[in-house]
Amino acid sequence: MIDKTKHALESLLLYLTSAMLAIMVGLMLWQVFTRYVLAAPALYTEELLRFMMIWMAFLGSAYAFGTRQHLSLVFAIEALSGRKKLILMLINDTVILVFSVLIMFLGGIKAVTSSMTQFSPIMRIPIGDVYLIMPIAAVLIFILQSLNMIILVRDSNRAPLEPVGSL
Repeated sequence: MIDKTKHALESLLLYLTSAMLAIMVGLMLWQVFTRYVLAAPALYTEELLRFMMIWMAFLGSAYAFGTRQHLSLVFAIEALSGRKKLILMLINDTVILVFSVLIMFLGGIKAVTSSMTQFSPIMRIPIGDVYLIMPIAAVLIFILQSLNMIILVRDSNRAPLEPVGSL
């Protein structure tokens, strides 16, 4: 159940960010076409591309945390095995959970509420709507990282943890 939920959430994020990238490519091509062929640039595309890039980056970071592909210093984890490796990985995961709650979620909520009266210059959408991705990504990271921790503990009880990269 846990593995299926985690995989479904990761798949959703992967498909969503892939679709956003495809849309962004189309918008970029449209922007170039209108600017150089029609000599009347579509102004909304630049702003929309910027906002989509922000959303895609945050959703992509949630995916990276869920699949454990985020940037990390693995040399210490690779050097350890067994209980020490488990403890270090759980400490790292706990730091990520705390960061997602305190900085991303609470800070994101504050950013959203304080910027709802500011509007984007071209599309006239509230900037708070753009910042809304921060608490959304925080919730996704919290869920995926929690599932990672549960799976880590569950699997460590089944077999001893081997150093990463060993066969």
